[in-house]
Amino acid sequence: MRTARLTVAGSEPRFELHELADPTPAAGEVVVELVTAALNRRDWWLWRAPSTPVPVTLGSDGAGRVALVGAGVRGISPGDEVVINPALGWGDDEGSGSEAFDILGSPTEGTFAERVVVPASNVHAKPAALSWEEAAAFPLAGLTAWRAVVTCARAAAGRRVLVTGGGSGVSTFCVQIAHALGAEVWVTSGDDAKIARCIALGARGGFRYSDPEWPAQVLAATGGAGVHAVVDSFGGAGWAQALDALARGGVLVNYGDTGGDEATIPVAGIYWQWRSLVGTTMGSPSEFRALCDHLTAAAWRPAIDSVHSLEDISAAAHRLTAPSRFGKVVLRIA
Repeated sequence: MRTARLTVAGSEPRFELHELADPTPAAGEVVVELVTAALNRRDWWLWRAPSTPVPVTLGSDGAGRVALVGAGVRGISPGDEVVINPALGWGDDEGSGSEAFDILGSPTEGTFAERVVVPASNVHAKPAALSWEEAAAFPLAGLTAWRAVVTCARAAAGRRVLVTGGGSGVSTFCVQIAHALGAEVWVTSGDDAKIARCIALGARGGFRYSDPEWPAQVLAATGGAGVHAVVDSFGGAGWAQALDALARGGVLVNYGDTGGDEATIPVAGIYWQWRSLVGTTMGSPSEFRALCDHLTAAAWRPAIDSVHSLEDISAAAHRLTAPSRFGKVVLRIA
């Protein structure tokens, strides 16, 4: 099979196309012949980190057809059209992943290839309404957004949700899911064009995060009440501002630290306002099933920025970091 291997990690990463033996499934596993895959911020972290073991096939998102079924697998047959849940080893606790939790695509071999082997429990029927590109776009980012918005932020009619960094893969899912569930959605962004596109996806409005007064603008836009939840991937200095935009009893939900891995916040702004801070990564198998069921019935579709061939993996990786990117970067493999 063809695979796009990361052969050099660090400040000057390099991908190379290699021919590898087709994978074979062990008991309880299946091999998926991939039609599409998608890139995520996680891939960026991995190809930039000198400590990432190479060579390795990155890629957490994928959609395709079952090619081979391992011993003991029931209810799955060759030819089934599936999407892959990239959250491995979640465990039985809905509240958090187990000690064995991991994400597909380093150290396990990922989806930037023609075939991938995964546990049978990690494949789900492809939502029929989605194109192959849309199907590959949603698993990692969509699952992250679903848990952040639905489980943690409790998005629903009558609740106001602010999504920071509107335009990224996860944030576009956050906007669309929260809007579909009836919440009033607001966004922050550094770009007016991205705010406009988020409004087209269902947001009520947006604020430039480069303006230090944006929390006051949120309060003004919500009649002085603030939002019930901020769903954030920025971290760093953004947390103090996010707290200022929260209503009493609100929750700051965080799933990333693209703006910095340390934050200083006023402690009284938490306890004196009955606010909470919740961290989240990916989601449980039941949440992935709920997301797939939602996508089967929902009118919205994943936002796709661009589609590239497997041979153009380097161009796709470059596009992932482009400031103008809006939505997911997808690989068409077959």
